[in-house]
Amino acid sequence: MHRKPRSGFTLLELLLSLVVFAAIASIALPGAAVLLADRKIVRGGDQLRIEMTRTRVDAMRGGRVMMIEAGIGGNQFRVRPYFSASDSVETIDGNFGQSGLNTGADQAIVTAVIADPDATQSFEISEQLSVESVQVVSAARGAEISQAATFNPTSSESNLDGNQQWSQPIMFYPDGTTSTAAVTIADEKFGKVVVKLRGITGDVSVTEVSP
Repeated sequence: MHRKPRSGFTLLELLLSLVVFAAIASIALPGAAVLLADRKIVRGGDQLRIEMTRTRVDAMRGGRVMMIEAGIGGNQFRVRPYFSASDSVETIDGNFGQSGLNTGADQAIVTAVIADPDATQSFEISEQLSVESVQVVSAARGAEISQAATFNPTSSESNLDGNQQWSQPIMFYPDGTTSTAAVTIADEKFGKVVVKLRGITGDVSVTEVSP
């Protein structure tokens, strides 16, 4: 009687296949994890770059100084406006600048007026990322505002950590210029990127991921 050949795998063949797959996975998975982590870090840097660009545009359109502050060691940022008497003549909007000059506004007098604290907005990057450092180049223009803009927590911050240490403000001016600053965003296991803001032009760039 003719016996039909068997189809399928034997138990030994299945076990050998599993061993081979496990060996391949042990090599491939760490590389994939690093790649995914790198993309996450890059996305965090890109998110901050977009928020900086948006804040600069808001400052130019609204004719007011805007500030971004970062929570050191955390993943939170806050954006808030700052008003002074000199803002009205710096705007490129056209509704304030020329009229301020025509009325002979005294530019030597700067009256600091902190905007409604409830105008503060916040945003977050990935929970796996944190702000490692914020470096802002000192300038007399920004120092005056930074000292006057000491923030008192309000209901708008109810979703933020009241004990959070906030960075020195990064300034965005109505004339399109900004602070010169560098914000380092890091994943403690996989690396970091630096978001750089150039003060003269307001251009924002993100470095490659580095250890």
